Amino acid sequence: MSNETNNRRVLLSLRNVDVKFNVRGRILTAIRNVSLDIYEHESLAIVGESGSGKSVLTKTFAGMLDSNGFIPNGSIIFSDDEISKTDVTLTPANRKLLDRLIDMLNRHSPLERGAAEFRAIREKEHAIEAAQGLSVDEEADFAARIKELGDDIVDRNNYLWTLDRRADAAEFAETQAKIRALAGKKEAVERERDALKKQRAAAYKADTARKAADQQALQALRAKREEKIAAPDQAGKPYGLRDDVLERNRRIAYEILLSIDRYPKHDQVLFRRRLERNFKSAMCIGENLNDPEILNRIFEDVTFRVEFRSYDEAENKLHGYSIIDCAKVKYTKDWQQIRGARIATVFQDPMTSLNPVITIGKQIMTVIQKHQQCSNAEARERTIDIMRKVGIPNPEDRFDDYPFEYSGGMRQRIVIAIALSCQPKILICDEPTTALDVTIQAQILRLIKDLQKELGFTTVFITHDLGVVANIAERVAVLYGGQIVEIGSVEDVFYDPRHPYTWALLSSLPQLCEKGTDLFSIPGTPPSLYNKIVGDAFAPRSQYAMAIDLKEEPPMFQVSETHFAKTWLLDPAAPKVEAPANIQNLHEKISKTYIEYEA
Repeated sequence: MSNETNNRRVLLSLRNVDVKFNVRGRILTAIRNVSLDIYEHESLAIVGESGSGKSVLTKTFAGMLDSNGFIPNGSIIFSDDEISKTDVTLTPANRKLLDRLIDMLNRHSPLERGAAEFRAIREKEHAIEAAQGLSVDEEADFAARIKELGDDIVDRNNYLWTLDRRADAAEFAETQAKIRALAGKKEAVERERDALKKQRAAAYKADTARKAADQQALQALRAKREEKIAAPDQAGKPYGLRDDVLERNRRIAYEILLSIDRYPKHDQVLFRRRLERNFKSAMCIGENLNDPEILNRIFEDVTFRVEFRSYDEAENKLHGYSIIDCAKVKYTKDWQQIRGARIATVFQDPMTSLNPVITIGKQIMTVIQKHQQCSNAEARERTIDIMRKVGIPNPEDRFDDYPFEYSGGMRQRIVIAIALSCQPKILICDEPTTALDVTIQAQILRLIKDLQKELGFTTVFITHDLGVVANIAERVAVLYGGQIVEIGSVEDVFYDPRHPYTWALLSSLPQLCEKGTDLFSIPGTPPSLYNKIVGDAFAPRSQYAMAIDLKEEPPMFQVSETHFAKTWLLDPAAPKVEAPANIQNLHEKISKTYIEYEA
């Protein structure tokens, strides 16, 4: 999809994101290779049955994953000029630090002159290791074979745990036998690897002439490297460096200062040392330090890289700009600039979101004062204003009430007020009406929609209620097995659904059930996220599955400019299959039971 939809700017861009959890020594893959753009001012609904990954997906870009969760792959880029723009005043202390950074980079830069020899030394050392052991390719091949067998053992163990030993005795015994066979194969591969290493080591040890030649070649390369490092590129310059290298190092030093200045002093020291190590390693192998991608990689395991933009002599300030990747945020202070202030969440049960022993007004004020520079009087004024906006009558009189004095709908209004108190760019609504009765649900949904129009934020709804989606969202992303299987406008998904899982979800709507007939239910259960999923995750539950669905994962096919679906049924070679007849004219059927909101 293009980066602009209806001239809206992309606020959040997810690319190839995986999310995993370490659960009692086993790895659960909750999100698999998800790419998604979230636009300014839009209403996006993320739908799917329980366990599909809806809540986990939104937690990834709100920094709310549980402590055992991690993002091994992908990027989540948050576009916000207010926190991306970075200024650092060159105080005497910062000038002193800047000089130290420049000298550090200049001191290591002569290593670049011997980069070719350094790489040759590495290659020769690897060749010597391969001669008396395994080559890099051989080592990787053995590692892959051992890992594949190990993964199969883990998968079968996971499956074994789901079996009832008494009810499935034969299958239980068969699975145990397969696990033992796989373990034997794994041990055989490990023995083969170790035997080959010993054989190579013995042969190399016996070949004294080759050993001597290799050592002589290494000594020659090291001597040549030292000679090049010592020879200046430009006489009379610091460390014999060229003017362009000195200027490059100054710019990099600016970026290091911009990147670490927002952290406490003890963290700055640690980050500076790590960056020095990274830059030294990059110079040793001769990486192009003018390449932004290489600089991003050097910075990313330490902190965000803040790109240097300009130096304002009049203000004595450095100006920079950072690309904020939520997948790589590690530091609490960085999350404090994003969570609450830029991305806020409304949860489904207000009683678990509110502190029962702190007054309503105080809870809202605390959030405002944490993220905004204001006095108590200003915070109180803003609190009363946001309480009024969410429909709390006489907010001045209700300021000192406790949560138990509010009804369920009123408590949810307060949770919304807390979420909106810092004027976030994105509001995540995690099934915000589940704990409320139908009448109050409609009021809360209307309130969120009205506030979105007034305040101009983006709304991301997490829900399994497609009736709500039809009336509140502009775009819909359907999740199954940790992947987006269909995405498009509400009209695309409701009028022209293409994935069998979307068909099944729509067929499950109570509004489609005729009197005297059974409500449609999706057969089977979602896949185990502990196991590797092969092919289309929904195939075992789909009556439309083809042979290829059980073997290969389908790509994301484009249906229209705004509509995409991940199903082999859209392949030109697939048989033509129509959506079930009972999901025709859905909007008309749903509108009979849900309030129509104003456009």
